[in-house]
Amino acid sequence: MVAGYDTPSVRERNLAKELRTLRRAAQLQGKDVAGRLGWSASKVSRIENGRIGIGVEDLELLIALYAVPYERATFLRRLADSIRAKGWWDAYRETLNPGYGSLIKLEAGSSALRSYCVLVPHALLMTRDFARQIILLAPQSPSASELEHRLEVVRRRQEVLQARGDREPLQLSVILDESFLHRRVVSPEGDEAGRALMRQQLERLLADAERPNVTLRLLPLTVGLPPVTVGSFSILGSTATGSPDVVYMENKSRIFFIDAESEVNSYVQDFELIASWALTPAASADRIRRRVADLDS
Repeated sequence: MVAGYDTPSVRERNLAKELRTLRRAAQLQGKDVAGRLGWSASKVSRIENGRIGIGVEDLELLIALYAVPYERATFLRRLADSIRAKGWWDAYRETLNPGYGSLIKLEAGSSALRSYCVLVPHALLMTRDFARQIILLAPQSPSASELEHRLEVVRRRQEVLQARGDREPLQLSVILDESFLHRRVVSPEGDEAGRALMRQQLERLLADAERPNVTLRLLPLTVGLPPVTVGSFSILGSTATGSPDVVYMENKSRIFFIDAESEVNSYVQDFELIASWALTPAASADRIRRRVADLDS
């Protein structure tokens, strides 16, 4: 489990590549570096794939261990000093929960996201009104200004599904439990308003499923108990390595990150098992359309 990450920028990936090259030139493996410096092997791996930054002291330890020549060491120090994740979230730094801020940075620095959603759709697929309703269900309702602030963060977070300059859009694969389709949305404005909220959310799911980078499948009720009972979880794939490297789980008060390779692989296997039970994207869309029709009747 990790406390947080910075977004892997081009400079961070360059630094990571340099450090990886230097380690290999020193004829050391990651576990050797970890043993000599008293680090975990996963820390060495995360530094070398650009998933976390490196502090001044840690960089100096690597420079000494790898016996880096003066000029190249100077270059590494300057490169490290220039690295700082920048993005729209910086404007919200003072108000974002640290875990949530780390999650947004991670998503922005990832190439793929696979998510199993049990109760509600992933936040990247929520309508503004549905997200508002989720926020307002909390025991302590936010002020009007805080509510708008949080909704704007949700909207900006969803921008990862669009191409960003030279960055490809996030590849999103979601498996949603079919039970969500039949949940009653309680609205202070009455049952019809609640039905309208659900209808709009389902239509949003259908629209997003048309994106070339989004795959949406339902886990049907007919499979019985889910083959995996860990609850909702999401798996991020590194832009630097192209492999899944972080799992996160959100609850009411915090976000948990898992990055140990064996544990990440376990969640990947869980997702693949759930996927084997899920409907096809086409069948899932048909079932959602039928539910929309039911809500209209």
